[in-house]
Amino acid sequence: MSDHRRHVLLAYGGRSAEHAISIRSARTVLEGLVGAGHRVSLLAVAPDGTLRTGPTSADLATVVDEGRPVTRLDAFDVDVVFPVLHGPFGEDGTIQGMCAFLGVPCVGASVLASAVCMDKVAFKALLAGACPEVAVAPWVAVDAGDLDEGRTRVLEALDLPVFVKPANMGSSIGISRVDDPAWLGPALEAAAAYDRRILVERAVHRPREIEIAVLGNGGPDTVVSAPGEIVLPPDTWYDYDTKYVDDVAEYRIPTTLDPELSARLRAAALAAYRATGCTGMARVDFLVDGRTGVPYLNEINTIPGFTSISMYPKLMAHAGITLEELVDRLCTLAVEAGRMRPAPVR
Repeated sequence: MSDHRRHVLLAYGGRSAEHAISIRSARTVLEGLVGAGHRVSLLAVAPDGTLRTGPTSADLATVVDEGRPVTRLDAFDVDVVFPVLHGPFGEDGTIQGMCAFLGVPCVGASVLASAVCMDKVAFKALLAGACPEVAVAPWVAVDAGDLDEGRTRVLEALDLPVFVKPANMGSSIGISRVDDPAWLGPALEAAAAYDRRILVERAVHRPREIEIAVLGNGGPDTVVSAPGEIVLPPDTWYDYDTKYVDDVAEYRIPTTLDPELSARLRAAALAAYRATGCTGMARVDFLVDGRTGVPYLNEINTIPGFTSISMYPKLMAHAGITLEELVDRLCTLAVEAGRMRPAPVR
């Protein structure tokens, strides 16, 4: 670990539907930062956008509700911001833009990379042009302003079953699987409750859900983990309840894959990471077709979960990187990436 101890602003909570998951992730990150010897200040973001702070010894959820109001972000005088804000208003480039404006290094991807990877439609379109060697499942974008037209286009372009997803959401919130044309309209309406843009993609046949963790700024020293796998009971898909409520998923780290396929997935993960301009960290998710064995890149998560069941820290631990080493290295990578950006005029 670095001998340089920093003042880190841990931002968590947030205005998205993933607020509760963010608090769970922040508890783990706080443990790692304190264990690495860093000084930590809290920036708790309430669901209504109110900012509060409090002692790191307090319960993080309590700080969100009852902490001291924050009126000036520059009053913290920190070395680096560590956002653990999943979903919109955190993972989509918003807090990254604020940090860039203030000239403070921010852990993770840049404004552009965050926004692209958060928006599933933009992400698929970028990969098609910048990284065509990495396959994605056939998809259609639907505008929530005209769901009837979108429904018609989906049924013309894609065979069922399909998955319907809000373009800018994570933790499987707002996602539906559609096996019958009659269910497509309600699924589009459910996704439209979270976003104006909706991604509809063809379901992969009985997929193996493979995840790879990436750590670095894209250079030759970037760490690409061995593949891990999420194994579910038959006819179950990885929705919000499966992830965080029912606890029925099994996590295999590492998983058993043909060595050639494993190498292909790791290479594809790094290629997509670089193509989107990611820095710091990301979890790259693949679906391997259970019938054909063809792998499809599903998405890149630029602020992956750090909960007790999250794959990203588990995959890094298997790579020999402890939690303390991981968060410490992420802070260092943020500072290094920050040096490559124009300094604000003061």
